[in-house]
Amino acid sequence: MYFLKRFLELIPIFFAISIIIFVIMNSMPGDPLLQMRMQNPRAMTNDPERMKELREYYHLDDPLPVKYFTWLKSVLTGDLGYSSMYKSPVIDLIASRLPNTLVLTITAWLIGLVFALPIGIISAVKKYSTFDYATTIFAFIGISLPGFWFALIAIIIFSVNLGWFPVSGMATYGITGFWNIFADRVRHLVLPAFVLGLVQVASWVRYIRTSLLEVLDQDYVRTAYAKGVPDRKVIIKHALKNAMIPIITIIALDIPYFFGGALIIETVFSWPGMGRLMYNAVISSDYNLAISCLMFLAIITLISNLVADFLYVMVDPRIRMGRKGA
Repeated sequence: MYFLKRFLELIPIFFAISIIIFVIMNSMPGDPLLQMRMQNPRAMTNDPERMKELREYYHLDDPLPVKYFTWLKSVLTGDLGYSSMYKSPVIDLIASRLPNTLVLTITAWLIGLVFALPIGIISAVKKYSTFDYATTIFAFIGISLPGFWFALIAIIIFSVNLGWFPVSGMATYGITGFWNIFADRVRHLVLPAFVLGLVQVASWVRYIRTSLLEVLDQDYVRTAYAKGVPDRKVIIKHALKNAMIPIITIIALDIPYFFGGALIIETVFSWPGMGRLMYNAVISSDYNLAISCLMFLAIITLISNLVADFLYVMVDPRIRMGRKGA
């Protein structure tokens, strides 16, 4: 019942976001038909009657509320429109690019989690040690420098100078055999996934360290130490479990960041995913494709909130009990 209530609360938020995105995209300057003509002048006609038919087909002269409900009706029936740039249905473009982005972002998210969690825990337990100072410096550097800079440095070092990984792309043409293709895909994935994941490690380490330090100063933790409970058990069973709520918040709600941050990383590494698709759509004023990509990010954000609520209850069932009693 708790999760059903949380899911129902997200429905009006979804429609509110769709209205905002639709209004912003339709407020952009320029005529879509003019943009289409600039992209492909041979395919666009100068016939006034044909132009009038196209304006009616794309509902360009309809009032904004009418345009929104027409678009919403199409979206709810699975019709995301037609891309003026790629000359293909938007849903087909997203279906072809989404798996690539999922592979990149999930791998990057797992890399970030694998590195940030132990580093943050050790940094909190060994407060003011050399390791703690070193991770603090690393975190400040990581937070301050942009992701595309790390991406370019990684390409220069590991691709250009050392030649360990490909410079860009997702696969090498001409490779045959299942294991050869698999190894080639992994080589292409390593650099963009590590850059995207390690950029986020810097901020996660700070959150994990701060959250765990607050719990380690509590009386029940000191009592557990006084009773002779092993350090590992105190940290994992008592301290970390009670520090997980703010940690879950930042890690779960950063899932949309990976999809948004993938826009820059995919562009730098020429990774054929949703990020590059969205970038090209906005640059080319491909409204149907741009709106669909932005709505996809909004849905990911809402889902990450739902995942965070689920993990809250898994860690601390009292949250669900408190909601029922409210």
